[in-house]
Order: sequence, then structure tokens, then C-alpha cells
Amino acid sequence: MQIDKIDNCETFKKVRENWDSVYADDPHTHFFLSWVWLSGWLPMVHESWFILAAKPNTQDSSYVAFFPLKMLLKYQDGGGFETQICMLGNSMADYTGLICLPGYEEEVIPAFATYIQQQLVWSSFDVKSILETDTRMSLFLRSFSRDSFDLTQLRIQSVNRDDPDNYIAPYISLPDDWDQYLQNYVGSNTRQKIRRFLRKVENSDEFYITHVDADNLESHLEILLNFWGSRWRKKKGDNYDVIMNYYNFILRHCFKNNCLYLPVLWQGDRPLGAIANFVDIQQKSMLFVITGRDQTVKNPPPGLILHADAIRYAIQNGFKVYDFLMGNEEYKYSFGTKERHIHHIVVKDKNYHNRQQNAEDILPLALQLTVRNHRSNRLTKAEQGYRQILEVNSNHPEALYGLGVLMRQKGEYQTAENLLKNLLQVQPNSIKALFSLGNLYQTQGQLSEAIEAYNQILALQPDAIAAYNNLGYALQQQGKWEQAIACYQKALELQPDCIEAEVNQANALHAQGKLSPEKQAHYAALNNDLGRKCKQLGDFNTAVAYYQQSISMNPDLAEAQSNLELLLQEKSKQENATSEQKTLTCV
Repeated sequence: MQIDKIDNCETFKKVRENWDSVYADDPHTHFFLSWVWLSGWLPMVHESWFILAAKPNTQDSSYVAFFPLKMLLKYQDGGGFETQICMLGNSMADYTGLICLPGYEEEVIPAFATYIQQQLVWSSFDVKSILETDTRMSLFLRSFSRDSFDLTQLRIQSVNRDDPDNYIAPYISLPDDWDQYLQNYVGSNTRQKIRRFLRKVENSDEFYITHVDADNLESHLEILLNFWGSRWRKKKGDNYDVIMNYYNFILRHCFKNNCLYLPVLWQGDRPLGAIANFVDIQQKSMLFVITGRDQTVKNPPPGLILHADAIRYAIQNGFKVYDFLMGNEEYKYSFGTKERHIHHIVVKDKNYHNRQQNAEDILPLALQLTVRNHRSNRLTKAEQGYRQILEVNSNHPEALYGLGVLMRQKGEYQTAENLLKNLLQVQPNSIKALFSLGNLYQTQGQLSEAIEAYNQILALQPDAIAAYNNLGYALQQQGKWEQAIACYQKALELQPDCIEAEVNQANALHAQGKLSPEKQAHYAALNNDLGRKCKQLGDFNTAVAYYQQSISMNPDLAEAQSNLELLLQEKSKQENATSEQKTLTCV
């Protein structure tokens, strides 16, 4: 069995027809393994993802199975990194797994397991959100010898006893007829309510249901997500924005791909509730995703009406399953559901440290994690990551650069300079290393060195706009006004809308008394804006210079004065904290 690795969106797009064919013939798959859902999910995945694809031999053009996974990286306390494989759908897919053409399971699944054990370096494999009915995953897990691997079944309990059990997934196995469903699946009380309230909506001029289409998509989504947000914002805490962004994107994506059912219940012009379902035409199932309602409305009950409407739609269109997904909330059982259970298995490699023969293999993942921490301003973790990468490869260009930039942010200028110079020994023509080194020199007032670095950049890349701008600024600080203005003009010639060059040129003209009062007021505001921008980037010294220039041009600009005062206070606190840390280190 030939196992290939798909790890980019371009290749994933190319296998769509093959994927859809396998998906359509696989009787055990689900919507979270569809090409449509995954193609919407992948742009939101920040980790390194890959899909194992199996074909009987190298000559075959088509794959018979796909296994979507991702790799996570964690820092070890004692240094180094630890890798973990996870199911690609985590953390938003209610179910995960693999897809496979019938008849190939016995050959494909052990081949997947062998590839993972022999070709990938990992400490643990988090096999999460697996339906207990998924016999393929059971076969997969049996391929991990207990002599070499520890397998543990997890069941994480919520600290709040009132929370639903997310290891249970209620669903309805739908009959062919709506009346049959009402008669045989639900209790008499629920049956009467469904009939009464659906009639009330259908026979009323006051109540009605609208269904999503191209004209009302945005309004329907806004209603649904506003209702959901008002109910769950506080409880979801730090995860709220992540979940909301997912719903915003995936629901639009599914509508675009004709697999979204989103009705809204109205009373006149007032929306009472909304519900969104994924529609899986190939597997003949509807999956309840998200709902929201006006919490002040009890009669008629929006949730009951909208679920009943969706179930009726599913039956009338030949669907076989209405899936409530994870969570055993009590109301779900009133619709005649059965239970499926979800398993969570963690596989740990007992020989991980012995198998980690080539640490270079995980450096791309390590860099990805470290850069993400750096961009998120988690500087301590980022520094740890860069240093651990450099322990493995002392000449790693991206780690040298990243740590150099970070050290400059921390005010450790000599360390930053050494790192950037080391990078230039590895990559003598590195534009970004020269640029960062020039900026570092300029921050410290080493103007001649900064000018030399910027000139080196321009020798390598004559159209480097930022280098002209920064060179002009360094020359301006030396009092070489005409040369500085010439640099700004060159930058503006290359990019007429370069606001930094325009403002710096105006500042040079102002210093020479050549800027009109009207323009002074205009550029005072722009200097203040650039000061704010530099502060956000952590470049406090340049921010101070812009604020001071703003005040020089317009002493009455209170905002610039306030910004400067606050920045100087923050800068002083930061310098004191750094000084205290250095003192503690030396003790």
C-alpha cells in the first residue's frame, strides 16, 4: 500500500474529485470528514496539518483512503520540543476519523498505522472525538503494540455538574414519513406541541419562518450569531472569539457549497430564534450546529418549532439521520433520539526519546510555534523557542533573526547586535538582517553604522523604499538635511503614498524653517499617528521622536502631549523593570 502525504491546500484541492468519490462510497463517514467541511476548516488551522492518502500501489492514479491529521509542538521544561499528533478536525469537529473505500480497510488502516509509527516522530497521538461505532479506528488502534505504546482512554469531566456530557451524541434515525415520525418517535405531549405550534406558524399572519438564501444570508447570520452570542459570550470566556470566528466563516462557506439549512422564526418584524444545520447530501444526514433565540420568548417555543421544521425538512428530502452532535442536553431526547458514544484515546510512544534521532526534522514546526508566540507578544515563550532551535542548529537563520529582533524589543541591544551579525555570517546578503541591524544602530544613536547598513541594503536592492526612508532619517539626525531630503524624495518616487517618507521629509523641511504654518498643523497630526504606530510596534524611541516632532509643529495638539506623557511613563517603567531584572541576575 502506497502512503502519500498531502500537506498544502493546492494539492488538497486537486484531490477533491477523488475525495468526494471515496466519501460518497464510505458508509461510515460523516460531514466533518467531507472535502467541503475540511476545505472551510483548513484556512483556520494554525498548526502544521497533513493528510495521509493511501493507494494500492504507485501506479494507481486514485486514492482509496484519506486520514486528516495535524502536528502540534510543545516546549519541554528541560529544553527541547515534544511533538503530538492530533486529529485534524480538533478543536471544532464533533467527530473525527478517516474515510476509506469499502473492502480496503484491512489493508489500508494498518498501513496508516505503520507509516505513523515509522515515518513520523511524535511523543503522543491524541485520538479524540471518535464515534464508538467507528470500527476502522478500533482496527487502527489495535495496530499499536502494547509493548511499544501506552493507550489510555480519557473522559474529561466538566467541573460544572450541570454541563452536558459531550461524550454522548444523540441522533434520530429518520423514518420515510413525517407522520410516522410524529406517531412512533416522540411522546404524545411533544407530538401535540409540534403539531400545534407548526400549525400556528403556518396558519398565522403574525408568525412565519424564513429560510436562508443569497439575499438574506447576512441578515440571517447576524440574527443567529447575535442570539447565540448573547447566550454564550460570558460562558465561553476566552474561547468566545475563536468560536464566533469559526461560525462566521464556516456557515458562509457551507452556504456557498449548498450545505447549509438556516431558518429564522419571526413574529412580525421581530426575529424570535434561528438554527443552523449542516446538510450532508451524500450521506443523507442533517447535523444541528448552532441555535439562538430571544431569551424572553417562551410561547411559541422557538427551539421546538425550528428543530421540528428542520426534522420535517430532512424527512421530506429523504435524509436518514438528524444528528444533534455532541452533548446530552435533556431537550434533545424529546425528539426521539438514540445515543452514540464518543471515545477519546491517547497513544503514547514509550520509545519517543530513543526514536528522536534527528531533531532537525521538527525545527520547521518549532519555528512555526515560536514565531506565533512572538507575534502574539508571548516573548518569554518565544525566546525559549528561539534558543532551543539554536541549540539544535546554531546557524538557523530564522531563529537568529527572530531572537535578534526579540532582544532588541527587550532592550538587550548588544545581544541583538551579536545575533544579527551571526546571521550575516550565515547569509551575508540578508536584507532583513541588515535592515534590523541598521535600525538597531539608529536606536542606539550609532548613526554612522546605521548609514553603512542602509547603504549595503541599497547596493543589494536599489529599490528598497524603507532603506531610503531610514537612511534619510539617520542623515537627518546628523544634520545632513539636503542628503536626507534627497533620500525621502527617492522613497516617494518609488512609492508616492509612503507616509513615513512624506512625514520625515516634512519634518526635515520644518527643521529648516521651510514648512508653511498650514502644513505644520497637517503634519503634526500625521506625526502623532506615526508615533502611535511605532508604540504599537514596540519602537518606543522612534515613537517619542514622532510625538515630540508633532508637539514642535503644533504645541496645542493635546493628544500628542498626552500620548508622549503616557509613553514616557511606560518607557520608564519598562527600563526600571529591565534594570531590576539585570540586577537580580547579577546577584
